[in-house]
Amino acid sequence: MLKLTTNFLILYQALIHGNCALFIDTISVAFDIEVKGFKQRGVEKPSNEVVVKGPHEAFVENIRTNTSLLRRIVNCEDLVIENVVVGEITKTKCAICYLSDITNDDLIAEVKYRINNLSIDSLLSSGQLEQLISDTNFLNVPQVLATERPDKSASYLLNGRVIVLVNGSPYSLIMPAVLNDFLSSPDDKNEKPLFANFLKFVRGLATFLTLLLPGLYIAITSFHQELLPTELLFSILASRENVPFPSFVEIFLLEISFELIREAGLRVPSPLGPTIGIVGALVLGQAAVSAGVVSPILVIVVAITGISSFAIPDYSFGLHIRITRFVFIFLGYLCGFLGIALGLFVYLSMMAGTTSFGVPYMTGVSPFEKVKGNTYLLPPIWKREYRATFLRSKKEKKQDNISMKWKMNK
Repeated sequence: MLKLTTNFLILYQALIHGNCALFIDTISVAFDIEVKGFKQRGVEKPSNEVVVKGPHEAFVENIRTNTSLLRRIVNCEDLVIENVVVGEITKTKCAICYLSDITNDDLIAEVKYRINNLSIDSLLSSGQLEQLISDTNFLNVPQVLATERPDKSASYLLNGRVIVLVNGSPYSLIMPAVLNDFLSSPDDKNEKPLFANFLKFVRGLATFLTLLLPGLYIAITSFHQELLPTELLFSILASRENVPFPSFVEIFLLEISFELIREAGLRVPSPLGPTIGIVGALVLGQAAVSAGVVSPILVIVVAITGISSFAIPDYSFGLHIRITRFVFIFLGYLCGFLGIALGLFVYLSMMAGTTSFGVPYMTGVSPFEKVKGNTYLLPPIWKREYRATFLRSKKEKKQDNISMKWKMNK
């Protein structure tokens, strides 16, 4: 890439970044030539967002490779990629990507304003940028969607979102993001609506179980035993006969142990990770039951909760749900169903008041309105005529009412 410049400071910064400066006698401008060739990782398969159908390529740490991956999918002259520099010392390159004929101008201006008004020494990853530009909220729910997939980024880009790429990070940031985005998978748009909606229902159920199942177990066994069948109640009481701890201590110990096993499986070398997870869970669970520290039914509850947490597509949102479930465990132990109901009311109220770049986090549910293009259950592909209305895109319609015109010609 060749640039002309008369500003010595700009040329000096280019030299620091590895470019070449060419001066020619009798010419009052200098040539800034990009000749650097750092060693970099090649394009590989996604490690965290695996799909059955769809492309098997992921972003890398080089921002130019990432923009080329994005432009190869969105081959359009309206795709704008604006480069900005963040960090007084690191001078990290960031790319703000949007479609000029679709994306709302206010959204573009807001993203640029937040990034350009960062006064920090260093920016080392997209995760740091996500924290710096997100709205402050007490719940700490993720308000920016991070993905390592170029096809997923392009899909949101075509629907009127803004994408931000950070040099040195293999993830893109998608904004704004609402609750529905964190429960969606790239495979949803590659499957027929019946299959995709079934999987989305399973993910919603998994989120519910991860958040509330341990707390509901504590509430039922401690306060509302009359809800259980007599045989099941006697079985639970018999299994807990030799357990010296209350159910709250039991479930807390098991949940912490499960999180320790999960974290250990992530930090050890990759060939040993699955082994530690499987062996550790089996040995620890069996030993705890044999020693009379926990009851067998509680091991089943914690196992279902753990498996459900793996079904949440977004890691950051899943981590938020996993941490929040401890609050509902405490409320269930303290007040039973009443505590869980009050806690759920406060939790949903606070989530409804959360925004992402001016967009309500629970759009479609609160405020309750018919939102085109952002329903949780997907319609058939020929009925997906509109972009999400809460984005206020310049072009709300993305396909004709009759998109399959070949049927009309028969």
